[in-house]
Amino acid sequence: MCRMLLSIGNYSDLTQYMDFLYEMANEGKHSPHHDGFGYVLYSKNEIMVQKSIEPIRKVDGLYGTALIAHARKKSSSTGSLINTQPFLSDNVSFAHNGTIKKLGKRGKSDSYHYFRMILRGFPGAITGIREMDFTSINFIITDGTYAAAYREVRKEPGYFSLFYKLEGDRFTVSTEAMGGKWFEIGDKTLVVFRNGRVNEYKADDVIPAVI
Repeated sequence: MCRMLLSIGNYSDLTQYMDFLYEMANEGKHSPHHDGFGYVLYSKNEIMVQKSIEPIRKVDGLYGTALIAHARKKSSSTGSLINTQPFLSDNVSFAHNGTIKKLGKRGKSDSYHYFRMILRGFPGAITGIREMDFTSINFIITDGTYAAAYREVRKEPGYFSLFYKLEGDRFTVSTEAMGGKWFEIGDKTLVVFRNGRVNEYKADDVIPAVI
């Protein structure tokens, strides 16, 4: 169980978003989330990755175009850097909130294997996961130029929430709402931000291949 956040737009100071993740981890739903934290910061042509198995701390001076961050409350695998999110493959970063039973193996968490499935194809991953027992398969993902968020929940929908907002050029997704006008992402719904526009796709019976 985790708290997570993604924000993407023009180059700016993104420290406030990391500050809000800190607040969610310490004071939000089912807090504290103190079993490690991490973030991936996209800044022009650079990608910075920071991870720790220690409780989340405040981080200053996060300037960039996109930030994806995660604070963990472990439900299965032990605390280790390899299982600390966000995960990164090439330029694609990913964070998941929930538990997918029996997916974790060989010392890698369920979230790690879920990410590998998503990289092989969103429709196939969701179809496969739906045959398993899970609490939530909510995730956020970005490559620094586009972003997407997916929500599908079987237990505790009030905790496994996802919200998004578009403010000017900046698109932000969070497990809890900050200030401003937010929209709650419905169950089995994919939200994609690309080229300054937001599109929602339902994933009931037909799962869209748009990420």
